[in-house]
Amino acid sequence: MARQAGWTVTVIGKPALRSPGQPPIRRDLGRAFWGKIAQGLTFEDAGVACSVLTAVGSRWFREPFGMPSIQLSPLSGRYLSFSEREEIAPAPW
Repeated sequence: MARQAGWTVTVIGKPALRSPGQPPIRRDLGRAFWGKIAQGLTFEDAGVACSVLTAVGSRWFREPFGMPSIQLSPLSGRYLSFSEREEIAPAPW
């Protein structure tokens, strides 16, 4: 027995929340992954070398049709890396 369309609005008074989708690629991991691909590794081996799941490596390789979705040139130093952001972030309390 399936629920009718719009049942959440009648039950709780507001529409269901939409999924935000997959998280974005961390630049440092994406750059490392595509660097390994450029060295000749398969997407499975590149994912393992960069400490990401095989499914994630497969998706990163498949979505842009085997081309990196980020620039592989060295960063300008203008922006902080993820680890630098974590280092200077305030304590969670």
